[in-house]
Parts: sequence; C-alpha cells; structure tokens
Amino acid sequence: MIVDVTKIEGPVMPVSFLAEAGQIALDMPNYRIAGPVSIGGEIERHIVSIEVRGKIGGKVTIDCTRCVRPVEQPLSIDFDVEYLTEGRLGSDGEHEIGSADLGTDELDGNTLDLTQLAREQILLNIPEQFLCREDCKGLCEKCGENRNLVDCICGQDDIDPRWAALKNLK
Repeated sequence: MIVDVTKIEGPVMPVSFLAEAGQIALDMPNYRIAGPVSIGGEIERHIVSIEVRGKIGGKVTIDCTRCVRPVEQPLSIDFDVEYLTEGRLGSDGEHEIGSADLGTDELDGNTLDLTQLAREQILLNIPEQFLCREDCKGLCEKCGENRNLVDCICGQDDIDPRWAALKNLK
C-alpha cells in the first residue's frame, strides 16, 4: 500500500490493510510468511517528519536452527518509525548516529510504501536462532537423520585415534 503523504488530511490518518504473503518478499530461505499479513496503525504528520506507528500481525514458518524442521509461529510486531523529509537526515557523507536515530529514515519523495515498511520491520525482528523445542537434538553429523525422531547410533563405535591404543588394555 502506497500512501501519498501530501494527501494526508489532518494531523493523524488511520491505516489498515492486508498484504498477501507474495507481496512481501523476505528473500530468506529459513523464514517464510505463511499467509496474509495485517498492518494497522496510524500515520502522524509533523512539520518536518512523518511518524508511522502500528502493529503487524500474521503467521510465519521458521526452520529450526538445529534440526531444520519447519515450525509455524504467530507474527506480532509493534513498530514506531519516523521518516524525515528529504535533506533533513543529514548531508551526503559520514555522520554519527545515536540510538535514537535507529528508528529514523528519510522519506524518498512524497510517497510512503507501507508494504516495504512491513517487510523491513519483519526482517528486523527475525530471531537469530530459533529452536522447534527447547531440548531439540538437531541432526546427526554423520548420517543427517533428525535425532528428535530417530535414535541414531552413528559415532558410538568411533574412537578418537589418540586414545585407540588404550582400547587394547582391557
């Protein structure tokens, strides 16, 4: 959904729309959107900035970091992003940003793409590691079987060659 910020009437404009999974391309093989994504909130217009607040909801499918099993999880993200009008963010060149600037971006022209905003917020909230369950055993490094489903015996007879001489001492 693209909003023309020059057409916002009044200081606050409510926004609510549904984006299909195909409209938000995450380009991440282990994290996929599993249905429609709802984006709701409000756009507040200030003199030199536009503030967008709201909530993103839906479902995602995440592959477990250890066993690679896909697990469907609810998606719920609160966001608050400020867009400064062109030229207000700083000059072309290097400049220092503080922690307060991390939720700030520059508005490109007079349009705001809320689908792209939702994509960015989803990508920023992807967990570094995700486990299907707390005690996930992962995959066997020899045969590749999921050790949560199969009691793999690979490696039980393997002896470290440094200790192989001690095996004959019995």
